[in-house]
Amino acid sequence: MGETKGDKRGGWLFVFEGIDGSGKTTQMHRAAETLRARGLSVVELVEPTKGRFGRQIRMLSREGGRRASPELELELFIRDRMEDVEQNIRPALDRGDIVLLDRYFYSTMAYQGALGLDPEAIRRRNEAFAPLPDMVLYFRVGVDEALRRIERQRVGAADLFERRDYLRRVKAIYDDLARRLDVFQTIDAGADEDTVGRQVIEAIDRTLSRGR
Repeated sequence: MGETKGDKRGGWLFVFEGIDGSGKTTQMHRAAETLRARGLSVVELVEPTKGRFGRQIRMLSREGGRRASPELELELFIRDRMEDVEQNIRPALDRGDIVLLDRYFYSTMAYQGALGLDPEAIRRRNEAFAPLPDMVLYFRVGVDEALRRIERQRVGAADLFERRDYLRRVKAIYDDLARRLDVFQTIDAGADEDTVGRQVIEAIDRTLSRGR
């Protein structure tokens, strides 16, 4: 399922993916609360991280114009993820925790792929070191609806990661991944928050109940 070759981990890795404005972050926190209420050990993580490479990525995302090539951004994402795997993800899985991760290398495939890089080449580089998830919850929502949500929550012009045409290309890559990869579970993120939350917990429960 979500294990790399030779991986004997006891924990579970659930990845929350989707375009900006899909509601995945809110739903990850809700899922964590539900699982903790059952007495389960849950770790919430987010990428980019707050580490040195993650801070560089966040700084670039706030820039008004592009000041780094897609290739340089990709290298920053990979270095940030390597640190996250070593310091956070793998130790939590080894402890037997349930890891909920807001964005993983599928985001890099979609966002950097939308800038012209090869998504499958990105996938291969990441799978060489990153544990595979037990499930990817893909929060599928229309770009126009996602932008309306962003506009309600934030002040100022949309940044690079919130441009309509760009997000459409990002969404197209996500949709393709959801069609091709069995690990993807599509969540109807256009529904109300409680309905989406039920979809999320039901999907996680199905995976946990199957075991390994």
